[in-house]
Amino acid sequence: MLTIYLSMLDTEQERKKMTDLYEEHKYALLHYAMKIMRDQDMAEDAVHNAFISIIQKKEKYLYLDCRDFRRSAVIIVRNKCIDILRKQKPYSNKSIEELEIFLESNEVPVEEQVIFESEYELIRKYLNIIDEISKQVLLMKYILNMSYKEIGEELGMTSKHVDTRIMRAKEKVRKLVEKDVKYDE
Repeated sequence: MLTIYLSMLDTEQERKKMTDLYEEHKYALLHYAMKIMRDQDMAEDAVHNAFISIIQKKEKYLYLDCRDFRRSAVIIVRNKCIDILRKQKPYSNKSIEELEIFLESNEVPVEEQVIFESEYELIRKYLNIIDEISKQVLLMKYILNMSYKEIGEELGMTSKHVDTRIMRAKEKVRKLVEKDVKYDE
């Protein structure tokens, strides 16, 4: 499908940028569309339609930084999902407000969930680089949702020591992520 997108672009620089954007964001956008559509084919259609819209307005989207592009792309995919749902019989007469209520998830908006997941993927990449204790405290806190007290009991530390370890581990990962982002720019 990427070749179709690339054929719509004028310059080699635009083709390279679109290739990079597509490869970096396609799975997160498809995952997001699947949460809304609950159908693989319709979700893929929404993502493909979104990339076509992005190319049609390439001046606006191709040169955004990674985070702004992801936010914009998520909104475009969401709108394409709504367009597809509206064409479906059960939703054809629904207003956009009614569809938005249908699309709402638990407490966190899906757009924020997608951004969180993409940030998590970036962070997860660096967890294997940091030392084992830092990795453990981060996983226990943010994946297993353990309290400082529970982590301390598990690892034989005080709650204060756990707090310090988590703060230092987050700082290590943050520096690695920042270094990677600066390298990409």
